[in-house]
Amino acid sequence: MKMLKIVRIEYAVRPDVDLDELTGAIGEFVAGIHAHDPGHRYTSYQLREDSRRFVHIGEFDAETLPGLQAEAFFGRFTAFLRERCAAGPEVTALTRVASTR
Repeated sequence: MKMLKIVRIEYAVRPDVDLDELTGAIGEFVAGIHAHDPGHRYTSYQLREDSRRFVHIGEFDAETLPGLQAEAFFGRFTAFLRERCAAGPEVTALTRVASTR
């Protein structure tokens, strides 16, 4: 049985950040996660009431997570995001209680 690591990442970007550029970068990041291991589950959300706030939920095979974090695309996106944040990113570990999956 695979050990899962489930996380929530929440952040807000500065007012001068181009949201189209950011959402494009998020899309590339998510595609990179899927390409690394199709078993990873990762979804990014933008808050409706505040378009500058984002929440990502990731579900990873704990065994392959170190390899994912070592990928060049992962480091590039992390640096890209940190340069644009007004708050966060805050990472919270989660434990699944129930799911429709």
